[in-house]
Amino acid sequence: MSKAHITHAPQRCAWCEGTGKKALSAGYIISCLVCGGKGHVMMIQPSEQCRQCEGSGRRGVSSSCLSCVGTGWSRVFAQE
Repeated sequence: MSKAHITHAPQRCAWCEGTGKKALSAGYIISCLVCGGKGHVMMIQPSEQCRQCEGSGRRGVSSSCLSCVGTGWSRVFAQE
């Protein structure tokens, strides 16, 4: 039995909108906590926008989506 080859690809981080930075109050800017400042997240392929947050990565103004953890992406599970 052979293992399926799993591929990953970078997808734009929804939490920081691809900038890699997040502005805080009082003018402070920090690296995005979701993507680590890269502006993208590596997702197992195929992937699609998260259906719970519609790809925004948020479930409110300051809370990340619980389904995608702020990435805006979810794994697509193929039917076999």
